[in-house]
Amino acid sequence: MAIPLKYSLRSVAVRKGSSAMAVGGIALVVVVFVTLLSLAAGFQRVVETSGSSRNVIVLRKGADAELQSQVLRDTARAISELPVVATEKGQRLAVFESVIILPRPKRSGGETNITIRGTTPLARAVHAEAQLTNGRWYTPGSNEAVIGVGLARRLRDVGVGQVMAVGRHAWQIVGQFEAGGSALESELWMDGELLQSAFHRNGVFQSVLFRAAGSGREAADRINALTETDLRLRAMQALTETEYYQKQAKLMADVITILGGILTAIMSAGAIAGAMNTMYAAVSQRRREIGCLLAMGFTPTSIWLAFMVESLTLAALGAALGCAVSLGFHGMRTGMTNWATFSETAFEFLVTPQILATAAVISLVMGFIGGVIPAFHAARMKVVDAMRRA
Repeated sequence: MAIPLKYSLRSVAVRKGSSAMAVGGIALVVVVFVTLLSLAAGFQRVVETSGSSRNVIVLRKGADAELQSQVLRDTARAISELPVVATEKGQRLAVFESVIILPRPKRSGGETNITIRGTTPLARAVHAEAQLTNGRWYTPGSNEAVIGVGLARRLRDVGVGQVMAVGRHAWQIVGQFEAGGSALESELWMDGELLQSAFHRNGVFQSVLFRAAGSGREAADRINALTETDLRLRAMQALTETEYYQKQAKLMADVITILGGILTAIMSAGAIAGAMNTMYAAVSQRRREIGCLLAMGFTPTSIWLAFMVESLTLAALGAALGCAVSLGFHGMRTGMTNWATFSETAFEFLVTPQILATAAVISLVMGFIGGVIPAFHAARMKVVDAMRRA
């Protein structure tokens, strides 16, 4: 004979103080877990959406990011003349890009590293997602620059019409662009030749980016094959732009997920202990009830199930509360250093249904672990002992 479900639910409501503490502990774990995973998911989405599968990026072998790469001008020209590079209006859709990292003050205080990209006007055709939202594009050969919307939100005293010192030169910011929410929005673009001159990098670039004439994957494979036979390319490697950004995203997302898992495990131990104490207190306070239920013919299994339902109800309430609070972080703008590029990337927290579902499952597991031993203790009581000790 099963104990009615409302018995367990009413027991949760009667013990408001202890139930609230157990629910609060589980909710706190859920908030921390969801927040960290939504941080990783938001960062991963921004970085992974930064590239196009039709674009190919060529770096020095062994380099995981542009900052670690060097491509000589002659090598870059040789790559741009390959038949795998698309053409448009007689122009090869390939750009030689320089990247530097400089510290700049943030609006919130402190400093952060920002990515400054030296490129050419042709970059707008290769980086097709980049669209001007304010002002105009920089004039080639001039000390002008355009800034991504994500970077403009994060930096102090930087925007259209303002001047930024880069190297020995002052650069007028004449425009602002967006790039579909990608990591490119966290960059400052300017004339590549002038940037090289300012930092004495003449003839050395960090990457070659081009639009493939056909499949980006086939173009990358073709260049990688040429590195075995063409001495000019022997130190190079090619990836599709999508693959390049996916590698960066995976590194940082894995670090956040691992750290989040460790922190969640530590906090879960405390939440489980709180739930277990709550259930032990419930068993201790209701010995006479347990004895009466057993005397009325309810089986030990029914007693066990009643207390497990109570523990899982507390866990479900904690999951619901924690998920509701966590939803407030969805879409919140923030920024974080990309360990692959050592510069800040602006992004938004991304709370997904999968993250919420995982958090709910973890909550129920905590409720099960926290309730199973006290429930067994209640189920093993003898009628005489329960009535005598009440």
